[in-house]
Amino acid sequence: MEIALVVLMVIGSFFLGSVVSWLAKGYVEDYIENAAYAKSVTHPEMLDEEGNIIHDELIYIRPQTVWDETLEEDDD
Repeated sequence: MEIALVVLMVIGSFFLGSVVSWLAKGYVEDYIENAAYAKSVTHPEMLDEEGNIIHDELIYIRPQTVWDETLEEDDD
């Protein structure tokens, strides 16, 4: 009886591992494809005159007001 349970557990583990790896393969391939695409797409303003990527600090602008909040109006 114990041998039958061990054999069934080994076969079940094999099938479960096969199914999980087959499903994960699709996600990994999509991730690699998206990573390669994102790496190949660069904005021209991020390149210098020779086509090399600029490694300077980025400058960005943050608005002073939060656009999600409603502005309070005075009732005076």
